[in-house]
Parts: sequence; structure tokens; C-alpha cells
Amino acid sequence: MNARPRTARRLAVTGAVTGIALAVLAVGVGAPAALAAPGAPGGSGGSAGFAATAVHARRAGTHDPAALRALLASLPDEVSTGALVRLSGEGLRTPWTGTGGPVAADAEIPIGSVTKLFTNALVLRLVAEHRIEIDAPVRRYLPDLIPGAYAEVTVRQLMDHTADLPMVAGDSADPRTVVLETFAKDAAARPGRVPAPGAAQQYNGMNSFVAGLLVERISGRTYAEELRRRIVHPLGLRQTRMSTDPRMARFWAEGGLTSTAADLDRFMTALVGGRLLPPARQRHLYEVPDVPNAPMNTCLSPRACFSAGGLMRHEAAGVTVWGKTGSGPGWSTGVFATEHAGRRLVYAHHPKAGTSRDQQIGRVVEFVNAGFAG
Repeated sequence: MNARPRTARRLAVTGAVTGIALAVLAVGVGAPAALAAPGAPGGSGGSAGFAATAVHARRAGTHDPAALRALLASLPDEVSTGALVRLSGEGLRTPWTGTGGPVAADAEIPIGSVTKLFTNALVLRLVAEHRIEIDAPVRRYLPDLIPGAYAEVTVRQLMDHTADLPMVAGDSADPRTVVLETFAKDAAARPGRVPAPGAAQQYNGMNSFVAGLLVERISGRTYAEELRRRIVHPLGLRQTRMSTDPRMARFWAEGGLTSTAADLDRFMTALVGGRLLPPARQRHLYEVPDVPNAPMNTCLSPRACFSAGGLMRHEAAGVTVWGKTGSGPGWSTGVFATEHAGRRLVYAHHPKAGTSRDQQIGRVVEFVNAGFAG
């Protein structure tokens, strides 16, 4: 979730890492025939200070998550009061879960901007059914919400943050009101502004509010209903739902979900592993626009880093990974995977009050690099 936004080229580690950390400070026709729930959810133990226990009954696989164990063993420290990590896929016959500090392995977490991946997946499902054209103007579908000045903004540009919409300025609990108020306030503050969609990338929660409303308009169902029907129930995500906490619920399709590490692992397995989208639409997950960053984009590398699927590209320990970070009250969360879901990482930690942005950047980098090392 944007902290309410006041907040195809391989990226160098430094640039992409900064983007990841700043984001922290954020079944139908044409789809696969079956949406089998990938992998059984794992559990883990915990104890005071540190608990890093193999989820599997037997120690198996060729990858030893030693770097993650060491990181968790150091908690609590000056950056995190506690954390949980789930690592699965390549090198591990079954998922491994570890905790550090007073955090339960099955904790329900406000996932913030990781919600955007669910929203983009819903849009891409509708694209796969030919009910939405990814390169069609959004205004074709939402003429009552999108002003004429933004008539050229496409669905794809919403998804990869190149739409050049105004940053969210409304704080209503109703997403439609948020969008209308944002456009109205921006028009009053910048009369005569000419948008430049497709010219640069700017991470912006407004895109996800509009995408959520697009899902509702095309499906004829609420966002929450579509989420349950198309993703939550088919994948067996038993603890993934819209938050009832007013601080989170108002972020809706932009950042309003709560989930668990096991559920997020299942979702990433299905998304990146090709179970949610047919091949023709799966490719959108890795299509990063060849444009520069806007001055305030959360990727501070020279070029864009968010794909049409909403995934962020990052180099971790010499491996290209794709994922998303988010934040909610008391939590900082992230999900990352190699292409085709070869290895997957979910982390969530409690940032210590008063930590600097640089410290939180460093912690995110530690989790992601430790998860994909080796």
C-alpha cells in the first residue's frame, strides 16, 4: 500500500533494492481449466527470541536456509522486534518456516500493497476472457469515472503504473468517491494539466483503485466477491480476506487485504507458476515498460521496475526475482519468487518504532537476498 501516496531491462541491485524498500514505506474462458491449490500449507514452531523450525517432518531437500536462520536468530534487534519467513520451492521438498522474536508462524498479517497483485490478477483474468482489452482506454469501460483529459490512458498503463493519474487525494471509505474526489481535487489544483500516459513510471495507489472499480464494472460483482470467486476459494486461501480494520479496509483494492505466509505462498505459486493465467496473459507478469522513472517513483534506478502484472523485478543474490512489498499497521511484508515459481519467499516483520528509512531498506534487502542465496 502506498503510505497514502504522499508516498525489458534487468535492474542493478542498488536501484531495484531501493524500489523494494520504498514500496514498504506500500475461472473463466481462456483461463487454465483447473486451479488446483498448490502445495499444502506448512506450520512451524516458535519460542522466545528465536524459533526456526523445518515445516517438514523430516529434514529434506538440498537447500539449507542458513542465512535466514541467522537473520531470524538475531531478532529482536534495532530494526525489527520480530519476524516470520516462509521459504519454499527449489531445493526444498516441503516449505520451511522460521520465526524470530515474539511472532507466530501462522500470524494473520495486513499485507498492504501486496493486495495490488491480487487486483492485477483479477484484471488479467478478465483480459484472458476477452471481456477487457489490455491496451484499450480505461475510459471505454468507466466513462463516468475517468475524465476526458485521461481518455488515452489504457488498462495496461494502470497495471504498470504509467497512467500518469493524480496521486490519491481522497480518504473516503467508498472507493468510487476516492477516485472522483482525487480527480476533482487535482483538476482544481492543476487546471489545464495535460497528462502524459506511457511516458514514465510512477508507483501510484490511484491506479489500483481504478483497477478495482474496473473489475466491478465488468464482472457485475463486488471486488470482494470476485476475489473470493476467482482466487481465494479456487486456491484454498483460507485466511485471506478483506480487512475489517478501518485503517486498512479503506485501502480496498489498493491495500486492504489480510493474509498469512502460507496463503501468500499458495497465491504466488499459482500466479507465477501459471495456474491463474493462460500463457498469452502470463507473459504480462514480466512485461516491464521501457520508460524512465518519474521523479517520485519508488524505483530509483534509471528505468522502470514494475510489470504489467504489478510485480517488481529485482536482482537478489545473482538471481532475478519478481514480487511485491506492502505495509500495514505494525507490519512490513513481502512476497518474491523466481520466474515459474522455482523458489518462493514470504516474509513479514514488525519494524521497531523509530527506525529510519535506510534501516528498513536494509532489512528488506537482507530478507530477500538471504532467501535466494545459494
